[in-house]
Amino acid sequence: MIASTPPDGRVNYLTLRASNGEPLESVGTAETIREFRRHGAILFRGFDYDLDGLSRFTSRFCSRFVRNESGRRGRVSADGTTQTVNLGREAFPLHPELSRVPWRPDIAWFACARPPSAGGETLVCDGAAIATGLNPATRDAVAGRGLLYREETPLGAFTDWLGIPPPDDKALALISRDSPFRFERTGQRIFRSFTRPFLHRPLFADGPVFANFLLFGRYMLRTRAFPTFEDGSTIPDAVADEIKTISDRLTVAHRWQRGDLLMLDNSRFLHGRNPVQDLQEREIWTQFGYAGFLDEDDPRLAEPWRYTDDALSIFFGPGALDLRDRALGRTSTPGRGLA
Repeated sequence: MIASTPPDGRVNYLTLRASNGEPLESVGTAETIREFRRHGAILFRGFDYDLDGLSRFTSRFCSRFVRNESGRRGRVSADGTTQTVNLGREAFPLHPELSRVPWRPDIAWFACARPPSAGGETLVCDGAAIATGLNPATRDAVAGRGLLYREETPLGAFTDWLGIPPPDDKALALISRDSPFRFERTGQRIFRSFTRPFLHRPLFADGPVFANFLLFGRYMLRTRAFPTFEDGSTIPDAVADEIKTISDRLTVAHRWQRGDLLMLDNSRFLHGRNPVQDLQEREIWTQFGYAGFLDEDDPRLAEPWRYTDDALSIFFGPGALDLRDRALGRTSTPGRGLA
């Protein structure tokens, strides 16, 4: 038997609890999708599963998975789609997973293989509640604004990885046509950038929500340059501080039990963590995937990271592959990329 407990004043996620250690795969797919669309966050507690069982379960909801290539993560599964969380001790501010890149996953999974006896709680916050809690003047000021994520791209990304000569401005413009990034030259340096709304509509709700990289960039990386407003101007400290104050008040610190599995809508919910006291005690597995239950006419299905693992096509776009073929005297694939 599976008991269902809706969010209340203590937690901001739906809890599905196994009464007799039922297997995780006994949880219904359609019911889970329905509740996930509604609540955006589900805790599965008391279910029995191993690594293979976890992957079979999550694959019922995700069509593809993406790895987080940042450092200090351990590989759990042979294919690397199941990883540990960051293995450091430090606290992490709230953030959606991989919100610093265009291919942000839809669903973030966190599975507790070994719970800490103290500390190391995972922080969970609903970005819809953050947006609702903004002062009206602040909400009006940011509602129509965008966020710019801009960073340098080394020349070797083009010459060594993509395999083309050093690109001129025309080549950068051609690559930008198909890439999720805009590439541009500033002096002798090449930068890539993309933009997203400051407040956006999540996958399965009307929105708006606040769920982006701002808090992590400002309070973990200590930078005001990533992200900025869409015009490159700095987001005022007063705005960031207000959002942090509101999110601190709304955040739930989830204390792990062995076997707990959190399923978060990564377009709506942010997560973080409290300081880890004992690294040997805490083992949390992660998977980050793209929802396999989007509507058939959803335009997001055309995003390349939803149907290919080819890193070059995802990063540069298929047009860049044609540019490489031309530079090397190859015949381009019909119907692919640049005309």
